[in-house]
Parts: sequence; C-alpha cells; structure tokens
Amino acid sequence: MLSAEVEVPTVEALMACPLSKFIHFAANDCGYKGSRYDLICNWVHPLFLKAKSEASKEDNPSWKQAMSGPFKEEYWQAAVKEIETLESMDAWEVVDRTDDMNVIPSIWAFKLKRFPD
Repeated sequence: MLSAEVEVPTVEALMACPLSKFIHFAANDCGYKGSRYDLICNWVHPLFLKAKSEASKEDNPSWKQAMSGPFKEEYWQAAVKEIETLESMDAWEVVDRTDDMNVIPSIWAFKLKRFPD
C-alpha cells in the first residue's frame, strides 16, 4: 500500500487563505447564510485549499525563479519598466550609506498573468 505524509493546514491558515474569501463570496452568491469560518471548517476540505494555494505559488515567483524561468525575458522587461517608472517619478535619491541609517529591505513581487486583458 502506498502512503504519503500530507501536512493538513490549520484553521488559521485556511482562514488567512485568499481563496477562502472567494469561496465564501461565491457561497453567499448562491444563498449561503453562514459565516466564512463555518463554511471553511465544516464544508470545504482543507486539502483542497492547500492544493490551490500551492498551485498559485507558480504564479508568484521570487526574483531568482522569475529570472531563471520560462518567462525570464518578460519578467526582466517588467522589472526594467518598473525601475524606469520609479526613477521618472523621483521616487528615491541615491546616497552613501552610513552606519546610523535604518535601511529598509525590499523584495520584488511578481505575478504571472495567465489571462491578461
């Protein structure tokens, strides 16, 4: 018999999942009157939400994933456009870093648009 260990998400993780909000919205549109908590805990299987959230990770790559993946040229062009836009807005000023500065870290947030307008 085959067996696999599957990590079942907590109720808190399920409630924090954006998909749970959409499911609640859709259920309300179909006449559901209960709370989102009741819907998620009693009607939606947790592994379904986990599978959907795992699948969406492909649509939100890190910098390294974006720049080495199949859409690396498109992501690079988007990054260049973003930098050019911020520079044209004078969004920052480049200065020499000193020890007393509180430098705020940043990350790139990419989103793969599967069906763009």
